[in-house]
Amino acid sequence: MKLLLFFYLIVFGGIFICAKETPSPSVTKLQLNKNWQFSESGKNLWHTASVPGCVHTDLLANKLIPDPFYRTNEQSLQWIGEKDWEYKAEFELTQDILGKKNIELFFKGLDTYADVYLNNSLILTADNMFCEWRKDVKRLLQKHNTLRIVFRNVFSVNLPKWKSAPYKLQAFPNNDQADTMLAVYSRKAQFHYGWDWGPRLITCGIWRDIVLEAWDEVKINNVYIKSQNVSSQSAGINSALSVESGSEAEATVELRINGEKISETSAALKKGTNSIPVNYTIKNPRLWWTNGLGEPYLYDFSFKLIINNKPLDSIVCKTGIRSVELVRNTDSLGKSFYFKINGVPVFMKGANYIPQDNFQNRVTAKDYEYIVKSAAEANMNMLRLWGGGIFQDDAFYDMCDKYGILIWHDLMFACGMYPDNTCFIESVKQELADNVSRIRNHPSLAFYCGNNENFVAWYSWGWKQLYDTAAQARIENFMNTFYKETIPLVLKQYDPQRAYSFSSPSAGFNNIPYNEGDIHYWGVWHGQEPFDCYNKNIARFVSEYGFQSYPEINTINKFALPEDKDIHSPVMLAHQRCMADERKDKEYGNRLIRKYMDMYYNTPTDFENYVYVSQVLQAEGGRVAVEAHRSNMPFCMGSLFWQIDDCWPVASWSSIDYYGNWKALHYYARRFYLPALICPRVKNDSLIISIASDYPENKNLQFEVTCQTLNGTLVSAFTKDIELKAGTAAVYSAIPISMLIKNELKGNVVVSFSLKENALEISSKLFYLVQPKDLMLASTGNILYSIKHVQGGARIELKTGTLAKDVFISLKGAQATYSDNYFDLLPGEIKTIDIKTDTPFDEIKSGLKIISLRDTYK
Repeated sequence: MKLLLFFYLIVFGGIFICAKETPSPSVTKLQLNKNWQFSESGKNLWHTASVPGCVHTDLLANKLIPDPFYRTNEQSLQWIGEKDWEYKAEFELTQDILGKKNIELFFKGLDTYADVYLNNSLILTADNMFCEWRKDVKRLLQKHNTLRIVFRNVFSVNLPKWKSAPYKLQAFPNNDQADTMLAVYSRKAQFHYGWDWGPRLITCGIWRDIVLEAWDEVKINNVYIKSQNVSSQSAGINSALSVESGSEAEATVELRINGEKISETSAALKKGTNSIPVNYTIKNPRLWWTNGLGEPYLYDFSFKLIINNKPLDSIVCKTGIRSVELVRNTDSLGKSFYFKINGVPVFMKGANYIPQDNFQNRVTAKDYEYIVKSAAEANMNMLRLWGGGIFQDDAFYDMCDKYGILIWHDLMFACGMYPDNTCFIESVKQELADNVSRIRNHPSLAFYCGNNENFVAWYSWGWKQLYDTAAQARIENFMNTFYKETIPLVLKQYDPQRAYSFSSPSAGFNNIPYNEGDIHYWGVWHGQEPFDCYNKNIARFVSEYGFQSYPEINTINKFALPEDKDIHSPVMLAHQRCMADERKDKEYGNRLIRKYMDMYYNTPTDFENYVYVSQVLQAEGGRVAVEAHRSNMPFCMGSLFWQIDDCWPVASWSSIDYYGNWKALHYYARRFYLPALICPRVKNDSLIISIASDYPENKNLQFEVTCQTLNGTLVSAFTKDIELKAGTAAVYSAIPISMLIKNELKGNVVVSFSLKENALEISSKLFYLVQPKDLMLASTGNILYSIKHVQGGARIELKTGTLAKDVFISLKGAQATYSDNYFDLLPGEIKTIDIKTDTPFDEIKSGLKIISLRDTYK
């Protein structure tokens, strides 16, 4: 059946966050995303397909497979990644398009090994998921056309490479790829092969748009905008417009900023690719700032290409004016590792970011905004884009620009050794050129990092010892050349302004000490060290650390049946991917959670309480870590916990689960990432109180300390005026515990801290002198509440006669967001919580559940 695809002019600017200003009379762009079908190769059984998409979601949409995320379905769906798949579509072109002098097909993303046929002629053999592919197809096009893409499975392509290799390359034994390390041989998202928080679902398909581009004389490819010599008084704007021309011509480039005409630049075009410089100085610019320091202001830059007084193409970019500097100076403490934003040193507060779904086509702009906005709402200013995923869609970078979230950008290498052959290296060069050119205009992009943990794996995980001396020398030579020379040269060509680090971590291995770079600290969790060891392992920048928890019960109910609700059930183990000894020890992650829970908490009475306490435990570990990092400013200038999000419903280190529910850790993060953080710690029978400040100026504040019993009886109170120093941490008070608690038992008191500026509280904290399991909490049922309907949900008022710890509010079976959760409620305090949900009010009332820590044990 012939399918007519109606073409339209799309607002689109090559490979940036840029879009067309107006429909261009010169350039026509036709999106070929409709009316696709797919079949297993050789079967000739065709079904409707989505583009962008992947074979798993296409199979699911056609009801040919069950949900891969439900129960243990993942295990029975491994055959999908072992098959070849074929996609096809038909489209028609008007004579106007066919009459254009130049016509290209632009494939923005093919996953991964693909042979592309246009009207039965092979036009492209793709082998890199991260690359973009352009092909001149004018000679092959006709009025009616067929586009067919055959995807070969990764096993048929890469197993021969693995079997014939002179030595076996190593990779972190992430679940199902432990026996054959195929991931490192393919330029494909590494997490598709399984990770310790994600399933093994090896996708293929047309994962990004396909666009037909047709033009006669000229076409703007892209624009690169650089800010130089940035200050509040002026900023130099150096732009380079890339233009494709079919002949020699005299052209003019008109620049507009925020709609105002700024300049016209003349250029003599030659046939082929041209780079046209367009420079301007902005006086008194509105600077782009990170979250918490100021407005992340974005300018609209518009470039119009004019020949013979006729506008032939245009492009607009939204970008910010700022300077970002990674400072690596030798000092009295070692070698610094911190970021300056517009000349201001900034402590980086944030998390690591992984792909939000195993099936990337399901991640919408709304999904991106939810995670990035949630980061901003938790007072974060940086996300580390992890190297085992993908170069993200434009929407991710757009949202980071909008909310003032800097991006630490790993390149796509993680926990593995990679082949040192020329084809691999050249493919990587192309993927870097394609993606760096696409993302470099984003002010949120802070710097690039060569890989995740490849060097620490070689030197500290025992990999090096697996090879003879000759192989060791060859491997080390490739690693050093590839990450320290080859990649930096490509980055210098396409984005020379941004800093680069060869690997993360860059310290803590091969005799590189903690006082020189960033570290990944896993002594807590894998090393089974107590939380207090965060205070003993401080580095210049801590770019990974974390602790697991289970998702909340509403999330578990989406993938499990009642009989599955046991931590040790096959279904719960299938959704707990932290294993040991190459997949043999499936209880490893569960065992670590239980070990730490026994250190700090009482044993929960049932499965649902166990899940809840695991989240509180995770949040408490995060709190201890961040207080340790921030109280050691400016020696330590960054804390990024692992991880903010999930790619499926799972037990993991995330602070937000797959369905968008904030875990306890994310609510805690909103508190421990406040601009001013009170960091108390018991030392030598005294309470030592440090305060960390992210404010760019000193502040005169009132500091209050109150000790009361758990039922509200005042024990002691102290008040003092302090000058909070900008951008650093210091000890502001030391109180003997005997003076603080007098004759009370440590387990029966809570210490309250408050920082006030002109009587307005800017930071507060509750602190306990014993572990949670040793608190003398009152018996259950001590929380009273009232509820009323408000637009968009409900409002609850809570109060208690005795301290309630880690109060958790939930709605059974409903998706909702809460203005606060997992908080401690002081006796006599009234707390108001807003619930936003589409759930009817009667169902909110019937499904409402409020518990605290004391409700979870006998």
